[in-house]
Amino acid sequence: MNVRNLMLGGSLASVLGLVLLAGCGGSDNGNSPHVYNQVDRLARPAVNEVFATVANNRHATNDTATPAQDGQPGFLTDDIQNFMVNVAGRSQATANVVKAVLVPDVMVADLSKTGVPAAYLGVETGGATGSTFGGRKLTDDVVDISLGVIFGNTVSALGLAADDGKEIATLTSDNVSDTTAPKHFSATFPYLGPAQ
Repeated sequence: MNVRNLMLGGSLASVLGLVLLAGCGGSDNGNSPHVYNQVDRLARPAVNEVFATVANNRHATNDTATPAQDGQPGFLTDDIQNFMVNVAGRSQATANVVKAVLVPDVMVADLSKTGVPAAYLGVETGGATGSTFGGRKLTDDVVDISLGVIFGNTVSALGLAADDGKEIATLTSDNVSDTTAPKHFSATFPYLGPAQ
């Protein structure tokens, strides 16, 4: 490498360094918070959409809340309690399990588990949904799983609470399948089949 190329490379690095510094928007001593405007939060599909009503701004309240707020009074736990007992007519025992499993509304994966597949709600249910890794496989039908927990016998089938006999079978599925032609999922990137 000759001196001219070295100088050009050094100059380019200097310019890039200045551009990066300018892009930071000024000095940051670590004490000023970064500001963003959170308008939605969707860790688990169908949770906020089912439990929090649009009335009284409940849905928007949970969309802009942090996961740490989910268990506090006036947030997601209260919405689950109200919906499960007063709307769906489920037992308090079933409602308690649903709150324990779904709050906070975050996707949990146990990265210390190796050689086991992902399983939606796996960590939260102690592996009752297929493995203790958690997270979710691309093929996990998370909406049907959530609807089964809310309106079906999933909680009692997993032995997490006694069957309350209040299931509403017609609400346990969105009736959308990945098995329709053309197959929606594939084993190669980008892992999704053509739009259906």
